[in-house]
Amino acid sequence: MIYKRCPRCGKRIPSGTRCTDCKRDYSKPEGIYKLYHTQRWRDMRAVVMAKYDGIDLWALYHHHRLEYAETVHHIITTVDDDSLFFSVDNLIPVSRQSHDEIHALYKTDKEGTQAMLRAILAEVKRSGVGGI
Repeated sequence: MIYKRCPRCGKRIPSGTRCTDCKRDYSKPEGIYKLYHTQRWRDMRAVVMAKYDGIDLWALYHHHRLEYAETVHHIITTVDDDSLFFSVDNLIPVSRQSHDEIHALYKTDKEGTQAMLRAILAEVKRSGVGGI
């Protein structure tokens, strides 16, 4: 019989089985979070990243530094309006650090931060960067 090590506790277990000591309960995403696991979202994310060459637009326009984007942020949050989930005009590529900063700003001035993000997208569109 072939054995493997449990990645969590290191116990030796038969290959193809789960460790009985470390039962992990993986729950399936529900509600709006299900959409993040669809092929349509992966395609939309890829389009947005390619459109802006994977550049973190928040860091570029707000902090004047060049960083790579790791995620795509919804300007109007899905909690506020889930109909804009797949709208390319509601998505902006940002790094993890910028994403955390934006959400922190949402707690103090959500509308103002959203206006800044829309202004960044308008400036990018006006300057001709972001080819689609």
